[in-house]
Amino acid sequence: MAEDRPQLPFAEMMVLWQKMMWEGYEMMMKAHPFAATMGKAFEGPTTFQEQIQKNMQVGLKAMNLPTTEDLRRVTEGLSVMQAQLEAMKDYLAVVERGVKIQEEWRKNVDETIAQLLTYQQEGQKAFQDWTKQVEDRVLGLQGLWEEGAKRWTEGLHQAVEIFKASQRMQR
Repeated sequence: MAEDRPQLPFAEMMVLWQKMMWEGYEMMMKAHPFAATMGKAFEGPTTFQEQIQKNMQVGLKAMNLPTTEDLRRVTEGLSVMQAQLEAMKDYLAVVERGVKIQEEWRKNVDETIAQLLTYQQEGQKAFQDWTKQVEDRVLGLQGLWEEGAKRWTEGLHQAVEIFKASQRMQR
């Protein structure tokens, strides 16, 4: 007789079983008592965990050890300090660039002053050379003037002598 009954293949049987289990699970989840029970079940460990956390904090404080809150405050303080250090680092970089620019400017000013002093010395030397040339020319002209004046005086003396001699001859 067992041979007369039609048998379901195993794969179809598994699909049917999964479908039945899923439908039963959905019906159970939709029921209000299930949701209330699950809420209480999840609420219990959370409350228990909070109580353990409080007890640990009290124990740490009693042993004079840092609590989670203390460590959080220290971490926040370190973050603030790190941000301030980064800001100071940026500020110092700006100051350093300013100092470099000032040093370059000062170097350029020093080079410019050195060039001006060189030009001044060259100008003074050129002026002294020109003054010497003018002085030499003036001395040369003065010599010519004195020579001319001397000849003029001699010429006048000769003219006077000639005039006197001609006056004597006419007499």
